[in-house]
Amino acid sequence: MNRFLPAIVPSLLAAAIFAVCLGDPYFMEIFIHTALMGTISVAWNLMAGFTGLISLGHSLFFGIGAYVVAYGHIGFGLPPLVTWPLAVVLAAVMALAIGLLCFRYGLRGYFFAIATLAFSEVAFLLVSATPWLGRSDGMMMPSEDETLLYLQFLEKWPYGLMVLGFLAITLFVGQHLVSSRTGFYWRALRDNEGAAEALGVPAMRYKLIAFVVSAVLTSVGGAFFASTFAFVDPRSTLGVDLSIQLLVFSIIGGLGLLWGPLLGAALLIPLGELLRTAMGVGFNGVNIVVYAVLLMTLALLLPQGLGGWLKTRFPAMPRLGGKPIRQGDAVQ
Repeated sequence: MNRFLPAIVPSLLAAAIFAVCLGDPYFMEIFIHTALMGTISVAWNLMAGFTGLISLGHSLFFGIGAYVVAYGHIGFGLPPLVTWPLAVVLAAVMALAIGLLCFRYGLRGYFFAIATLAFSEVAFLLVSATPWLGRSDGMMMPSEDETLLYLQFLEKWPYGLMVLGFLAITLFVGQHLVSSRTGFYWRALRDNEGAAEALGVPAMRYKLIAFVVSAVLTSVGGAFFASTFAFVDPRSTLGVDLSIQLLVFSIIGGLGLLWGPLLGAALLIPLGELLRTAMGVGFNGVNIVVYAVLLMTLALLLPQGLGGWLKTRFPAMPRLGGKPIRQGDAVQ
């Protein structure tokens, strides 16, 4: 039981917040957005925080999930029961192909980040120019009579329950991996890949595992996004902004902590949304200002992120798993 505390505690806290938001659709919308972004940030951190692979193109896998679900519904009338597994398989194949190409030629650190960004930008441009994918205007999924089969609900709380389950599964899968031999190999590669290889760690294999697992979980997030909002477009699902957000949430919350990115998303998304609501449409960029101020503050005062600061502040928190790393340590 203690082994899974890093997954149990955040899941229970998220369930409590879900219960509080049940009576208000506006707060439920914020909860859904926060939980979704927090979950895919946790997936991103499995690769970046534990293995040292910084990806700036993870929106590619999010977009794969979203567009497979949307196009499968619009073009062929396929329900999520069919399109979600297809999205997972396609994301896994794409991640495997990209990973083999990058790791075969020894790309790491900033070069790996630029390579992933390049793949994501190519996908963005291709989708934006493809008529049957809606080009830059995107695609709107039609309403269906069989609402449960197509995951179309009038109220928001079923989507909140779904994303809560997705969050819990991601946390438990992540904790299982990071506390197993795979996780030890990941951390060894992150800290010193050359030394780990000299000691017999198969670097390519375990980097591929991290990349594919992270991509698959991110594609599920994209599939959920399409089913929930019934609309996809290149900017919201394939744009570099999404990849940057995952990086920001992880840095704010704490790289190398399973629940760190979730903490970052839980701080930044509601704060930005509430500030926009309070200040009106004249201050649409206030969330960007908040991000910038927090990033600069943490870079100077809390280089291990908010989660790392909490673990040093409260002695009982080391049992919540993971070892926070200082900003920049994951990039070799």
